Amino acid sequence: MKPQPAVLLISDLPAWGRVALASAAPLFESAGFQACCLPTALLSTHGAYPGFVLEPQTAFLEKAWAHLSTLDLRFSALAIGFVGDRAQFAVLEHIAAALKAAGALVLVDPILGDNGRRYGLFHEDYVPAFRSLIRQADLITPNLTEAALLLGEDPARVPATKAEVERWTKNLAALGPSRVVITSAPFPQSAEQTGVAWYDQTTRNSGTVKHQRLGNGIPGTGDALAARLLSSLLRGRSFPRAVRHAVKGTVNDLKRSLASGRPPLWGPEGPMVP
Repeated sequence: MKPQPAVLLISDLPAWGRVALASAAPLFESAGFQACCLPTALLSTHGAYPGFVLEPQTAFLEKAWAHLSTLDLRFSALAIGFVGDRAQFAVLEHIAAALKAAGALVLVDPILGDNGRRYGLFHEDYVPAFRSLIRQADLITPNLTEAALLLGEDPARVPATKAEVERWTKNLAALGPSRVVITSAPFPQSAEQTGVAWYDQTTRNSGTVKHQRLGNGIPGTGDALAARLLSSLLRGRSFPRAVRHAVKGTVNDLKRSLASGRPPLWGPEGPMVP
């Protein structure tokens, strides 16, 4: 029996709300990977709850990586999400460069905003900091707002055509990552549909995966999709197939959540484990 491949997950950890590490870790474990978590911040709840408490873990992140890097450990992949403090970007770039050089697949989910605006929690300097970080990434998974911010576009404006969305994916790939997935992608011909747009710079292939809109937005949806996508790639699926698989699994999570009566603010249902 071979040991489970390990994936290093770096993001925030809320006490309540299935987002970030609380979402990704169970998904990776259920897919057969060892989920190794480094929290960038501890939160009472995710940021959609009024009055949430956030404690950045910058000193811990630095000390923990200094220790981990001395050990004979191998990570098959690295996934970076929420950055708890501007000062963390330097160590995150160092971690990403080190693991990428060791052969790990690096995913960055550049959490900056949603629904046409940057999160008030983050200063403007987070945008260029993420632009620098994604140079180390093999794959990024911004939502539409985050894609606009990274490209210097107006985050409140929705691309009017499929060709424009595809141009955004290619321009994001030009910033460093060879593969791009834009979530919450618009489909101008059908307001009832959303989904993802993807581009693979290595093959020059691109595509979209559509699905019906479900509810009015559930926190943690992007976290679940990124985790499913990365685990699917690690299991050997081609990039287009991995995207389709991730979308299908995440949509099923949302459908189960809505059918169960789970309040959307709680985040999506977790993986179905026997």
